[in-house]
Amino acid sequence: MRVIAGKHKNRTLRASNQFRPTSDRVRETLFNILQTEIQDAVFVDAFAGSGSVGIEAISRSASMVYFLETNRKALQALEWNLASCCNQDRWRIFTVDALKGLDLVRNAEPVVDQLFFDPPYQYQKYKELLLLCGQMFPEATYIVETSTRVRVSVPELLQEVKHRKIGETMLSFYRVK
Repeated sequence: MRVIAGKHKNRTLRASNQFRPTSDRVRETLFNILQTEIQDAVFVDAFAGSGSVGIEAISRSASMVYFLETNRKALQALEWNLASCCNQDRWRIFTVDALKGLDLVRNAEPVVDQLFFDPPYQYQKYKELLLLCGQMFPEATYIVETSTRVRVSVPELLQEVKHRKIGETMLSFYRVK
C-alpha cells in the first residue's frame, strides 16, 4: 500500500493483515472527487485502520486530519505510518470509537469539512453515526465506504449527493438537506 499523490507520493504504508485497508483505486477515486475541496480542509478518518485515507488527505494538503481508531494492531500501523511521513502538527489520533470520537473532534475543531467512514462491513450503526454527524457538523460532507452489498440506513436529515461504485466497493457522499 502506498500514498498515491501529493507531498508524500509513493511513500509505502504499513497495514495489519487482519484488516481490509482502503485500496489504492478507491482512494484515488475518492480524492479525485475531493480534489478541489481537500486543500486546507479539516478531515476526519474514522475507523482509520492504517490511516491510509487520512494520510492521503495530509499528502494532498489538508490542514488537519483527525484519526479515530480503537484496535491496538491498527494503531501500531497508524502510528508508524504517521511518524514516517507526516508532520505531527497536521494530525491527531483519538483512541476511541467513532461515535465518541466525533465529540472529541468537535471539541478540538468546531468546523470539519469532510468525514470519512470505513467501518467493518458488519457495522450496524450507520444511521446513528450519520445523524450525529449531521447534528455536530452540518456543513460537512460525510463519505461512507461500504461493500456494494451493504445497505446504509440514512437519517431523514441527510441526502445522498453522489455515489461511486469501484469494483465491489461503494463510496457514498452525504450532506445535510
